[in-house]
Amino acid sequence: MRSDAPLAPTLAAATDLRWPALDPFADLVNPALGLGLLVLLVLAIRAGRTREAIGLPLTLLIMLVLAYGTAHVDRVLGLADRFDLNFSTHGAVHLAAWATVLAWHPRAWPLAAGIALAYHAFMVAQGYHSAADLAVTVATAGLLVAATAVAIRRRWRASRGGTG
Repeated sequence: MRSDAPLAPTLAAATDLRWPALDPFADLVNPALGLGLLVLLVLAIRAGRTREAIGLPLTLLIMLVLAYGTAHVDRVLGLADRFDLNFSTHGAVHLAAWATVLAWHPRAWPLAAGIALAYHAFMVAQGYHSAADLAVTVATAGLLVAATAVAIRRRWRASRGGTG
């Protein structure tokens, strides 16, 4: 290295944690979660759980509307941009899918929490988003879909006489 070479690019290259070979795996996380939801739907149909078979896709639709709606509102109003942040639509959709699962299968929360934390940490490590970007996503879309999932779960339990 020449003595007059700038140090900043060298340091930036040394701290770049991005692994381009892992990009295809990141792109498969949400589709795999969607496939998991499809498996849950098929299992509900095969087991004769009619409410879940109808409610699961409707819940997913509601959650996706909330996730994409939050992203749209952010884009239109430029809220995250005002703080030099970048709302994560992928992160919001990921949380929406898990909220759907948890609305119908709340005992899956350890799996949901583990995978969601790992996926969001991976997005930070890959340089797709900063931790602050994802914190804003969770604080807006994440809390919105979580509250909606709780409301759907309570409504479903109430319609079953408090069981489930």
